[in-house]
Amino acid sequence: MPSPKRQKTVRDSGMFKDNSDSDSSDSAFESVRPHKSDKSDKSESKKSNDDNGKNASSPNNPAAPAPHDYICIHRPYFDVEGAEWLAWSTNPSSNLDKDEIYSKRFKPIFEQEVKDGIYKAPPSEHKDHKWVMMWGAWLKTDLLRRKSTYCEPNLFGMNLYNDWRGWGMHEIAENMMKEFDRAFRSKGDERIKKMWVVVSAVGLWLNGDDHLDAIIQCEDGDTTFEIIDLLGCSLLTALAAIEAADELKPDSCFLDLALVIAYYLELSHDVFAYGIEDKCLAWHKEAAEYFKKGNLNPNKGLFATKLRIEKIEEVGASEEETDDEDEKVTTAPETPAKGTAEDPVTIDDNVANKENKEPEATLNTRVSPPLTPKVKRKQNPGGVHNEDTDPWKWAQKFAAYKKNHHPKVGGQHYDITKMSSIDREAVAFDGKDPLAHIPKKALKGNLLDIA
Repeated sequence: MPSPKRQKTVRDSGMFKDNSDSDSSDSAFESVRPHKSDKSDKSESKKSNDDNGKNASSPNNPAAPAPHDYICIHRPYFDVEGAEWLAWSTNPSSNLDKDEIYSKRFKPIFEQEVKDGIYKAPPSEHKDHKWVMMWGAWLKTDLLRRKSTYCEPNLFGMNLYNDWRGWGMHEIAENMMKEFDRAFRSKGDERIKKMWVVVSAVGLWLNGDDHLDAIIQCEDGDTTFEIIDLLGCSLLTALAAIEAADELKPDSCFLDLALVIAYYLELSHDVFAYGIEDKCLAWHKEAAEYFKKGNLNPNKGLFATKLRIEKIEEVGASEEETDDEDEKVTTAPETPAKGTAEDPVTIDDNVANKENKEPEATLNTRVSPPLTPKVKRKQNPGGVHNEDTDPWKWAQKFAAYKKNHHPKVGGQHYDITKMSSIDREAVAFDGKDPLAHIPKKALKGNLLDIA
């Protein structure tokens, strides 16, 4: 058996950003398909690194976009890889290995996009380019990518628990849910956009590399299920707000509406592929409903969005059919009304008219659960009016999660870059701090980039 390739570690890299648009606050975050390759973010991260080092405003360098401005981004590697896999599933002769997918499929696309000046350009300049994202969300995705490496002991040559990275990924996801909760509870015109920044960033991040693998393979399966449920609930909560603002439509001001829903539909498919059929995935049906209600184009999503929606509909129809059959078997038939030609059974005209009068008026075309009547509002301790702003019970679910995991939700306990130098030395294979050569400011500001 050939020896495995030596894994690149932080000692080999030593890369950090001299200047970064990413959040650098003291807190952790203020701000069945083939296994996703670790090549997925190489070109994107290099471009992001180069860009982040040049973003300081100057006469020759324009200021970075505003956090909620949309920019064009590169097509993610995982979508290219997935499309290739889908093509192979229907035509095995077209099979390419991972290196060939990168060199023959992804790299040419990336280089052409660079040549065309697509990255970070306003979407209005490239109207046929569907890969767009809010600038703040893009920076957050890049931060999440870096943070995901900070809890991987193998990259630092350390001897820590087997599930250290899994717990670290849970911690990162919790931090993002805390950030979403702050956006959910905020007020003002930017509230929905703040929620959308988190939802879109998390959706793109989890589809890249092996991030979802690391979360699912953690030994704490119960917490994994809870996190997946919360992630789905955050999506539905943001979509409900978008629907209420009359922006659930093809020409929405949220330009990546179809794309972000597609991220989560793909995630739900991948989670199911692990054999997880828990209720934590129930949200994917409503996500598909929002997609259809908004009359969104599957071609504006990922490589398999149309297939994912069709599968959800197919399973839903099958379940309804099974429920109908069960009801026929278990429900005792009512005694039929008897009548004869001489003594027919009659129905009161008022009853008949009541049953048939304007039936279309009772139809509910909204995807979000109906809100309670406008009576005197009871405000919950968090300051959110659940009856009017929280149809998917986000506040209730997140409060329950925090209670179950009290006293610690989120943080940076598993972030190796935030450990003391002495602690890192104690668990390093060679007894030396692998980050001794990295400036403390770079570690504190999450600027280390293990490329």
